[in-house]
Amino acid sequence: MQFLRPLLLVLCLVSSFNVHSAGVSPYLPLNVDSLVELDIHRLSAVAKMPLLSKPYPIMTVANYLEKVKSTYPVLYRRLNNYIERYKSNSAITGFSAELGISGGQKLTLENKRGAATDNAYQLRFGGFNQINQYLIVNGGGTLVDGEGFIPHNSFLSFGYEYIQFDIGYREHWLSPSPIAAPLLSTNAAPSASITVSNVTPITDWNLRYEISMSLLEEVDGIHFDDKISSGKPGLLTMHFSAQPFDWWTIGANRVFMFGGGERSIDASDIWNAIIDPVNSDNCGGDGTDLVDCDLEVGNQIASISNKFDLSYGQFPFSLYVEVAGEDTKGHSNFQLGNVSHTTGIFLPYLTENIAAYIEFSDFQDFWYIHHLYDEGYTNEGNIMGHWWAEQKHAKDSAGATMLSVKLDWDINTQSHLETVFRAVKPDPVHLASNRSGPALDPSDFAAYKDSQQLELNYKHAYKSGFVGLSLKGGNDSFGQSFYRVSVSYNW
Repeated sequence: MQFLRPLLLVLCLVSSFNVHSAGVSPYLPLNVDSLVELDIHRLSAVAKMPLLSKPYPIMTVANYLEKVKSTYPVLYRRLNNYIERYKSNSAITGFSAELGISGGQKLTLENKRGAATDNAYQLRFGGFNQINQYLIVNGGGTLVDGEGFIPHNSFLSFGYEYIQFDIGYREHWLSPSPIAAPLLSTNAAPSASITVSNVTPITDWNLRYEISMSLLEEVDGIHFDDKISSGKPGLLTMHFSAQPFDWWTIGANRVFMFGGGERSIDASDIWNAIIDPVNSDNCGGDGTDLVDCDLEVGNQIASISNKFDLSYGQFPFSLYVEVAGEDTKGHSNFQLGNVSHTTGIFLPYLTENIAAYIEFSDFQDFWYIHHLYDEGYTNEGNIMGHWWAEQKHAKDSAGATMLSVKLDWDINTQSHLETVFRAVKPDPVHLASNRSGPALDPSDFAAYKDSQQLELNYKHAYKSGFVGLSLKGGNDSFGQSFYRVSVSYNW
């Protein structure tokens, strides 16, 4: 898990490139337009685009789009028409409005930055102004009923294609899965961050890196030296990927939550936690020198991800596999503990007009909780990783298994229907297990139930955008039913 050395090597490599290369790139919006996301995933599968993290740089998307101009002309035309709005020096790149009604139990919406079923409206916009080749100002976000304005698309970009800096509310998605991300997703609202990455893959191996540092929103219950304080923890994220063959992209990710409140640490503490997590964050046991758990630096999660872009005859498909660990195994810096597995398949053209996603995930115990942070791995009260963890008590370490199935049907050139089924089965073996705080009563958690939900999203082209109708309902892991009906317009 000595992860940072390859990243430092890449930074040294890119610094040797000609600084007069292409400038900075804007990004495609993340989880705001499902039709655009579907076409990007189709492009990634058929053109073998080497991206295991999001948002997608438009510079990279445009380069790979040319590869399918003759083989997938409809896909090319739709995506090319969409990214035209990014080819001017300044533009409004998106707008949407949604009105909804709901009933039953309140439920956090998956990957919607903390929005919930009972939010009556959402208004979103996005735009940019490219000052010059090496500087872009991005502005936008979403106004959510009861939550206020979430500036998830407001940041400054500068640099060039191999070293681009993004400062502000730029989002991060660290997983090949389009459905959920165990380490970092859009399930919680983003905090301001500083990110450095390359928007153009490097060398024939298509190397990519991304490092970010952010300051999370204030939380209570930070433990240090027998004291409990409030403060803003830091969050360090790292991503590195390569494409050894055009059909296989492999990547590694790591997130590190640290500090806040009375927990004062310096750069050397962070560095030691990166290169030696066992002796920095895994107290107790024979394999570590760290005895006092209160002296742990923070909370770390890591993953190894793979995406295989394959075909059977003229039938393309993508297979992705991700293994993540909330801890180390056997107090070894090179083994993941408390493991999560995610396996999925994406069929971009099950038929000419139908695409399908099928994903299975399982999580062992102690995910998203930590004895140093009573509120766990959250920002603004929401889990920063997989949406499933919103359906368990904040201090309960229970694991679960999940199944997600998504079908996209282009009914005709004007209409589209998206059907999503999600199922969660809690792991009864680990119910009511608690790593910190007061003891939990097992009877409080015996009521966990298998949960299922079904979502239907219909969109119809209207002028230059889409009008939509969405129906969502089911029951959560506490056995409570819910429903939501909404209408929307998206451009």
